[in-house]
Amino acid sequence: MLCSAEQKNLYDYFLVAFPLIISVAVVVIGWFQFKINKHKLRLDLYNRRFAVYEKTLSYFQSYYSRNTIPESTASSASEFVRAYRESIFLFGADSAVHKRLTEFKDTLGFLIQFDEKFKSDPYDKDEYRGWSAKKQSIADPATLMKALEDDLLPWLDFKKIEK
Repeated sequence: MLCSAEQKNLYDYFLVAFPLIISVAVVVIGWFQFKINKHKLRLDLYNRRFAVYEKTLSYFQSYYSRNTIPESTASSASEFVRAYRESIFLFGADSAVHKRLTEFKDTLGFLIQFDEKFKSDPYDKDEYRGWSAKKQSIADPATLMKALEDDLLPWLDFKKIEK
């Protein structure tokens, strides 16, 4: 079987073009993978940041829920502390979110200690006055929660994830 010159030229062109077509296809697939991974990273960060908010909200609700058992409050406090430590990496140690979470942690921690320490009747009245004065000087947790939500808004804006 002999090939004509025209068939041989066509075959040579095919041999030259085939690797080029495959190379272009690999570049296109690589570009799509890059875009997909970029969006997945943004979505994963969003989910992790939202989990910090959910654990903070759970801790806040467990404090204000009067019929919550102490073990539940301790569990939500433990989850919150873990989320608080994680927030350093998700938002940055210098971010307004981390600073607000620090204030929130200190405030609720103090209020829970106050409630535990002075829930039974035999306690020192002078010590109670000192703790009460400090309690009056700290911010309201509901105000802190609202401020935290405002600080989290740019980080949890779902529309920015799509860009």
